[in-house]
Amino acid sequence: MGYWVKRIALKTGEIVNEHELRDDENRFCGPTPVVGDVLEVECRGRKFMAEVIWGNWPGREQADDVIVPLRVSELGLTRSTPLRMQRKNGDWIEMGYPDWV
Repeated sequence: MGYWVKRIALKTGEIVNEHELRDDENRFCGPTPVVGDVLEVECRGRKFMAEVIWGNWPGREQADDVIVPLRVSELGLTRSTPLRMQRKNGDWIEMGYPDWV
């Protein structure tokens, strides 16, 4: 089994998704962390600690050949930080604080 961190909410409020990440970036083999666990990820050339906020819940059974997609938030992100994501055309989308963060 393995997992892939496909969405990262940075403490600046920017959300980085799988379109910006390399296919091999933040892919791991082994037991999948559950919501609330902290792990080290790499994004934009730096490594930092992030909390799993969506994708694998305690007690969830996964097949051995599954790659579990995870969403994480960089430690230090607060609920008062406005979140935004850049579209493929370069425009920014401002969004409310979603349930998964």
